[in-house]
Amino acid sequence: MDKNVKLINLKGEVIKEVNFNKDLLVSKVAKQAIFDTVIAENAAKRQGTHSTLTKGEVRGGGRKPFAQKHTGNARQGSIRNPQWVGGGIVFGPKPNRNYTKKVNAKVSHLAFKSVITEKVNNDNMYILEDASMVKPNTKTVANLLKKLEVYGKKILFVIDTKSNMFIKSSRNIDKVVVKKFNQVSTIDVMNSNIVVIENKACDELGKVYC
Repeated sequence: MDKNVKLINLKGEVIKEVNFNKDLLVSKVAKQAIFDTVIAENAAKRQGTHSTLTKGEVRGGGRKPFAQKHTGNARQGSIRNPQWVGGGIVFGPKPNRNYTKKVNAKVSHLAFKSVITEKVNNDNMYILEDASMVKPNTKTVANLLKKLEVYGKKILFVIDTKSNMFIKSSRNIDKVVVKKFNQVSTIDVMNSNIVVIENKACDELGKVYC
């Protein structure tokens, strides 16, 4: 299954069309695998730091608020009981829950390759010849996007781990996300309109998902 994508340079010029890495493509997009993987990735982001206080943890309320009898009110033992304002919470959330969901490696790999395949099929994929830069230069990246006529869209750059100058050059451009090849996820690809993968990063991804 051969799919051609445009190979570009940092100036936004199209050098030629090249065959996209076959190891990152699938013959049929697996929507169920994408769904399961996205659910698991979103669940993994939850910190689980939400918490409420029970009536035993709320400060104060040790003294009985008023006499047991002859007041005309219902008897009360503490102002920290749940029915009082400022009292404890009944059945409130506690940070003792594990939100992680298990997804088999084959399923997550299939999901990632499926979303990559969709980008390639819809001509929303580019291969960047080299993302190496001597020093940070935001104007270079901005001109690249303008040359491709994608400025203002959600752009995902997937680069090699050594292209740190490119990350610094892109961080001030709105709607541009730069991820190293060992950090990019299925959600990152799905949330973007255009994906630009550095040539070296594409080779490394192919080794991971082959």
